[in-house]
Amino acid sequence: MRAATQRSAALFFMISCAASGNTAAGEPFQLSLPLACEPHRTCFIQSYPDVDPSGETKDYACGGATYDKHNGVDFRLLSAKATEAGVAVLAAADGRVKASRDGVPDVFFRLNKPGAVKGRECGNGVVITHADGWETKYCHMKQGSVAVSRSQYVKRGQKIGLLGFSGMADFAHVHMSVRHNGEIVDPFAPDAPKGACGLNAKDHSLWEPSVVAQFGYRNGEIIGTGFTASPPDPNSLELDHTALAAMRPDSPALLFYARFINLLAGDRVRLLVSGPGGPLVEQLSEPLERNKATYISYTGKRRGEAPWQTGRYEARAEIVREGAVAAAAVSELDLRAEAATATTP
Repeated sequence: MRAATQRSAALFFMISCAASGNTAAGEPFQLSLPLACEPHRTCFIQSYPDVDPSGETKDYACGGATYDKHNGVDFRLLSAKATEAGVAVLAAADGRVKASRDGVPDVFFRLNKPGAVKGRECGNGVVITHADGWETKYCHMKQGSVAVSRSQYVKRGQKIGLLGFSGMADFAHVHMSVRHNGEIVDPFAPDAPKGACGLNAKDHSLWEPSVVAQFGYRNGEIIGTGFTASPPDPNSLELDHTALAAMRPDSPALLFYARFINLLAGDRVRLLVSGPGGPLVEQLSEPLERNKATYISYTGKRRGEAPWQTGRYEARAEIVREGAVAAAAVSELDLRAEAATATTP
């Protein structure tokens, strides 16, 4: 369910004096990945800019991986727990710091006090100006992590802070927006006419080719799978994706779960589980009635009087779209008498 509390800040914190960025003359403006992470493994794109000027929503590929009036790209982690290691937010291009802010606590918006981040919806953030009227903004950084200050010159790939969930954020991510001469630009489709969408692999992008290759468009993705002994809670997993009941031979249930982002209305979710003795369960959901920004599905069985059979358990999660498998992920569980070891290839 896409809730209002799952929205990144769309407000731009203001500063009266700007400094210009520096880029070699004649070089096209390009952006590198603003996060030190492994695409589609430790980081994922949760939301793109909304290109539809009406109350409807569309991303640059005419998909639904956005929400009304969203003006940037949300690069997310698996959970708030994943920020503890310190995930660096990087300057996407050479430039000069126009503004920075720190000191906003990392508290999920839905758990915060009303009005706690009013006027600071971006949380801890940095604004960088670049040559030829370009500007980038980075929001929701970790409290106490902002590593640059106003008027400082920064290089592409330089650490400017750490990813967090300060401000109006209900999942750990960095919200990056791009402006040109004050106007919001979708970095995936900077030349698209206002309000237009449509994916064309040959279209110009502001991203470096390596980023385009790493983050090819996906509308519907499986960001996590695994085995657990009790039903997973979506809110708990946003706090800590490792907070799952470990499987043991005497566990009351054997469950397989999958976490999804950006499912479309009409999508179906298929979960299949097999154990040492063969197939255990197969579940195919009814078509979704509407788009889902985040979604969790699980299936399994309750234990009878006997403990679970030790050995290897295998499971597969699929997004079924228009009768075809649009995405899939697998997990394995080696259940032993003394402990269980889970793997996700």
